[in-house]
Amino acid sequence: MSVPPQGPQQPGQDPTAGGQPGQYPQPGQYPPPGYYQQPQPPKRKKWPWILGGIILVCVLAFGGCMALFGSAVNEIDKEFNESVGITYEVTSDGPTASNITYTSGDSANTAQDNGAALPWSRQVTVSGLKIASLTAQADASATTITCTIRQDGTVISEQTSTGQFAVVSCSGTAE
Repeated sequence: MSVPPQGPQQPGQDPTAGGQPGQYPQPGQYPPPGYYQQPQPPKRKKWPWILGGIILVCVLAFGGCMALFGSAVNEIDKEFNESVGITYEVTSDGPTASNITYTSGDSANTAQDNGAALPWSRQVTVSGLKIASLTAQADASATTITCTIRQDGTVISEQTSTGQFAVVSCSGTAE
């Protein structure tokens, strides 16, 4: 491959411009002689900032949930360990009850009174789940029997049963 001969260069003509003598290149083709163009700084990547923001939001949300969960657990623990007074009552038109069974405190332990004189009443302190339960059975001489569970004078549960040897049951949750 041969290069065509070039003639003598005219003054004021730029061989790379491809134009006539005295004509300068179009803007943006190349910088004028003696001018140094500083390279543009590289653009910052956005994805690390977006990813960091997402991670920050997740961490803050997780921390908020843990704080809320911890607060709820403390409230439940406080409520669970609090004790309340419960009053059980059994009344009937007969003189005695064959048997009376009731929850007697923590862990839903039960107690029983057989042949109890009526009206009958017991006060107990419950904690934990605070479940109150009372069951009573009338004797042969009774036609009605009623059980009542109270907390601070407020009735939690009350039931009545009729008939000879009738059984009545009350249950509820103290607050």
